Amino acid sequence: MENSPYVKARPTVNRRAFLRGSAALTAGTASLALGCTPAADDLATTGAETSAPEEIVVPGVCRGGCGAGCPMNVHVRDGKIVKTSRCELSDPGTMRLCNRGLAHALRVYDENRIQYPMRRTGERGEGKWERISWDEAITTITDKWKQVAEEHGPWANAFLKGSGNITPDSHLGLLLQQLMGATRIDPAADRALYVAGPASLGYNQHFCGSSFDDVLDSKNIIIWGWNPTESNAYQVHYYLKAKEEHNAKLIVIDTTFNIIASKADQFVPIRPGSDGALAMAMMNVLVNENLTDEAFLAASTVAPLLVKKSDGTYLRLSDLGRAEKESENDALLVMGPDGTVGALNEVADPAVRGSFDVEGIAVTCAYDLLLDRVSEWTPQRASEVTDVPVETIEQLARTLVDGPTSVAPGLGLDHYTNGVATYSAIFAATMMAGQFGKPGTGIKAGFTTDFAVGWDASSPLAPDDAPDSYLFYGPAMLNCVDDGFYGEAPIDIKTLYIWNHNMFVTAVGIKKWQEVLDKVELFVVADVVMSSTANYADIVLPACHYFECESASGESTKYVFYNAKAAEPLYESKSDFDIFSMLIEKMGLSDKSYRTVDDLYEKVFDNDAAREIGLTWERVKQEGAVLTTSTDTFVYGADGVWGTNTGRLQFYQEVIPLDTDYGQTIDMPKECLPYWEPPMECWTDNELAKDYPLVFTSERSKYRVHSQFGKNPWLLDFEDEPYIMANPADCTPRGIVDGDYVRLFNGRGNCTLKMRVNDGIRPGMLVIDHGWERDQFVDGFYSDLIGYNVTPVVANSYYFDALVEMEKADI
Repeated sequence: MENSPYVKARPTVNRRAFLRGSAALTAGTASLALGCTPAADDLATTGAETSAPEEIVVPGVCRGGCGAGCPMNVHVRDGKIVKTSRCELSDPGTMRLCNRGLAHALRVYDENRIQYPMRRTGERGEGKWERISWDEAITTITDKWKQVAEEHGPWANAFLKGSGNITPDSHLGLLLQQLMGATRIDPAADRALYVAGPASLGYNQHFCGSSFDDVLDSKNIIIWGWNPTESNAYQVHYYLKAKEEHNAKLIVIDTTFNIIASKADQFVPIRPGSDGALAMAMMNVLVNENLTDEAFLAASTVAPLLVKKSDGTYLRLSDLGRAEKESENDALLVMGPDGTVGALNEVADPAVRGSFDVEGIAVTCAYDLLLDRVSEWTPQRASEVTDVPVETIEQLARTLVDGPTSVAPGLGLDHYTNGVATYSAIFAATMMAGQFGKPGTGIKAGFTTDFAVGWDASSPLAPDDAPDSYLFYGPAMLNCVDDGFYGEAPIDIKTLYIWNHNMFVTAVGIKKWQEVLDKVELFVVADVVMSSTANYADIVLPACHYFECESASGESTKYVFYNAKAAEPLYESKSDFDIFSMLIEKMGLSDKSYRTVDDLYEKVFDNDAAREIGLTWERVKQEGAVLTTSTDTFVYGADGVWGTNTGRLQFYQEVIPLDTDYGQTIDMPKECLPYWEPPMECWTDNELAKDYPLVFTSERSKYRVHSQFGKNPWLLDFEDEPYIMANPADCTPRGIVDGDYVRLFNGRGNCTLKMRVNDGIRPGMLVIDHGWERDQFVDGFYSDLIGYNVTPVVANSYYFDALVEMEKADI
C-alpha cells in the first residue's frame, strides 16, 4: 500500500463458495429498501467454476470517535465494497485493524442507511417522514438561517459537530458556522483530559507524553481507570508486549474487573470516584517514607518556584521592581542555596522547601504548598474513602518509585465531576516519584498519542476577519439555558444543525436537551444512518460512508493516510464536503470557501512542517501512506524541555485557564493544587442515594465506537441487545437473576434491558455497555438517566455522575 494505493488482485474462485463466505454481507445488502445490491439467490450459480470479478484494493481510513485513524485495505468488486483487510506498513506498531474495522463493509450497506433527504411529517421522534429533494432541503435550511439571522441575530443559528468523522472535509461545517457568525455548541466530551493534561504536563508532538512504544521500557505499568482492550485497541498491544516480552509488571486500578484487569499481575479494586484520594495518599506515603525525588522536583518541576502568599501567583522580577511586568525579562524567582533570590534559569540548586520574606513579600516554595495539601491524606483516611487497604496504598507508592514506572490514567477518571483534580493528583504523585523524562516513565493512556508531522486539520477554518461568534459547551449551556445567558452571551437558539454526532446516545442531560430542542424552530441532522438523534430532527440529510468519498487522516499516527473513494455513494447520499459546499453556496459564501476537496487538502499541507519533509496532498494520494516522522522511541522530557508556560512540570497552577466562561466563579486556593472531594451526585453519602443507591456507569464496547457499528449484523451476532451488569450482591436482594429484564430509574428517566450478573462488578454500581440506540431498549433509554452537572474549572460531560435504583421488570 505504501508504494501505491491501488492494487489489483486476480483470484479465480468458486462463486458459490464466495457467496457462502460472505453470507452476512449479501444478506444485509439484499434487505436494503432501494435494492442497491442484488440478493444472494440472484447471484448464485449452479456450482460452475467461473472467474471472479476483478478485485481492486484501495486505501481507506477508519476515522470515527475512538480517534485511532486506523488504515486499511478496502476491497472492491464490480463497484461494491466487499471487505476490508489490514495493510502492511513500514512501522509494524501502526499496523492495526479491530473487529469493527473488519466489519466496515456492512456499515456501508447498513439497512438503516438514510437514503435521501427527508422532512418530518409527524411529531418529533415519531418517525414519520416525507421524501424531499436536495434542492428543497438546502433551500429550506438556508432560507430559515437567513430569516433567523435577520430577526434574531446570526448567533441564533447553531451548529454542533461530533467525532463521527475526524477529517478536514468534515471541518468545513465549522468554516460555514464561523462565516455565518453562528453559535458553535461543543459536545464537551473528555474535557477534563484536555484541561488537566496540558496544564500539568504541557504539549509536545505526542500531546502530553512519549511515543506509544516507550512503555516497552517500563518496569512497572499502572493502568488506572482505563480498559484499552475495549476503548483503545490500537494501543493495547504495546502494554501486553511490555508485560509478555519485556517482563513489565502490569497493575490495574479500576472499579471493575475488566478485560485488561484479567491480564494484570495485580488488580486493585477501588470505590467509584475516589481515585484522587488514592493518589493523594500515595504522595503521603512517598513523603513519610522519604521516597520523594527532590533532585528531580528541583530540576524539572515548579517545586522551587516562590509563591506569593498575598495572591497565589509566582514571585517575579517585576514584583521587586527589576523588570517590566510580563516582559521577556520578567523572570520567575527561586531561593538559592546561599539564601539569595535569583532567576529560575540562573540558580543551579534551588530550595524546594521553606517560607521566606523577600523584600517584604511573604513567599513559600510551591512544593511546601503541595506537602501541606498532601499531609492530611494518610493511608488510613484514604482507605476509608477508597476501600483500598492501607497495605496496598503503601505498596503502590513504593512501586511507583521503583521505576522506570509509567502511569496510564484513562477516561474513566474523566467521567466523574472530580476528574481534573484526580488527574492532577496522579500527575503530582508521578512527579514526586521522579518518574518523568526517562525511558519507560511518564503518563500514558489518553495523554499519549502520535501526530503526523505537517498534518494541520484545523487549517480550513475561517480567516481572522470572520464575524464574531459564540462558543457554548453543551453541559454548561444546559445549566444556563433557563436563565437565558451563557456568561454574557444570549442563549437564543432558533435553529440547530448537527453532523457526525449522535447526541441522544453520547451526550449528557438528554432530558434537558429535549426541552431545548422542543423550542428550536428548525433541527437538522446529517448522518449515515437513521440514529436516535436523526429520528428527532425536522430535516435529515443522508451522508456518505467514509469509503464513498475522498479524504485523508493523520490522527493518532506518525503517518498521513489516504482514504480513496472506493465506491459511488449509495442512494442520494453526499459527503460532508459536498453538503456543506451546497449550503455555503446557497448562503452566498462560496468565495470564502473551497471549490474542491483537492483545494481543501492542499491547504491542510500548506505549512512549513509539511514543506520541510516534502509532504503534499498529491504525494499522499500517490503513496497512500506517508510516514512523516522517525519511528524511533520518543521520551518526553529527556532533553529537559517541558511544554508548559513555566517550562516545567506543574503540580501547582498559578492561574486556571478556563476552556469556557459561562459566568462561573473559580475557587483558586482550592484549584491551584491537587485535592479530592466526592463527585457531585454519584457518591453513596449523597442524600439521593437513599432513593437511588446504585452508581450508574458505562464502559466502551469492542463492538461499537460510541453508536457507530451499533446495528452491524456481524457484530450483533456477539451482542444483540442492551444489557446491564451488576454484582450478585445487588441482584439477589431484588430477586433478580442472570437473564432477567430489569428496570433502571431515577428522577430523570428510566430504561428496561437485560441483566448480566457479573462478579467482576463492584457491589453498589452498575455498568452498561455504551452505544446502544433508543429503539434497541425494551423501554426507555439509558441516556435519560444521566444529568448535566458541571464544575467551574471544566464544563465536561460527566457520564458517571448518576445514581439510580433497579428493580425486576414486569415483562
